[in-house]
Amino acid sequence: MKDEVHQGKIKQYDPEKGFGFIGSAEGDIFFHISDFPAADGEPKRNERVKFVAVENGDKFKAVRIERVEDNSAKAKKSKVVTNNKSITSTLLSNLRK
Repeated sequence: MKDEVHQGKIKQYDPEKGFGFIGSAEGDIFFHISDFPAADGEPKRNERVKFVAVENGDKFKAVRIERVEDNSAKAKKSKVVTNNKSITSTLLSNLRK
């Protein structure tokens, strides 16, 4: 399992404790917030990530975690709806002027 890049989704994250779990095909993997890219804010439930798993005692820990753009059909539909709302708002505000 180690030294390979794996993918999964954030299953849970506790901001007070600073750790959480990533759900992956290999099972749930522990992660600490210090291994998460801080520039984009805290991890969110169901957010897609890729990571490298390293041994942490008798279990594994996710390190070098990176966010992955969600290209699922549901995510694409959500982006289209958001974009359409933005366009509609802009058009309506232009008509009101």
